[in-house]
Amino acid sequence: MDFKSNLITSVILTDTTIEVCYDDANNTHEILEKNQQTYKRMYDEWLLEQPMFISDIFKNEMRNLSYSCGNNEKSIQELNLFFSNGNEETVLKFLNYMRSRDLKFEKQKWKFNNKQ
Repeated sequence: MDFKSNLITSVILTDTTIEVCYDDANNTHEILEKNQQTYKRMYDEWLLEQPMFISDIFKNEMRNLSYSCGNNEKSIQELNLFFSNGNEETVLKFLNYMRSRDLKFEKQKWKFNNKQ
């Protein structure tokens, strides 16, 4: 979740961690623990100021990030399952999507449509 200017090139998922690998010359990577604190950090960084919108993809994962902030065990378990070995391709798409999503245009379009 750090190194915002770098593209995520791969992820390695274990039972307890999410290793994120970036596209720089230093082979930068970070290791995130699969726990409520990490999910809350994801929520704070990606969803707190720009909540889930109707046009978003990965709504279920966003919803689970939101619910995990309240220590909802079911949501945490579902996120642990999502970030599990064998789901690397989808997790890579999710992480890159969440880091790059910008709903300013969608919000403007929504306001315009509601004024009519």
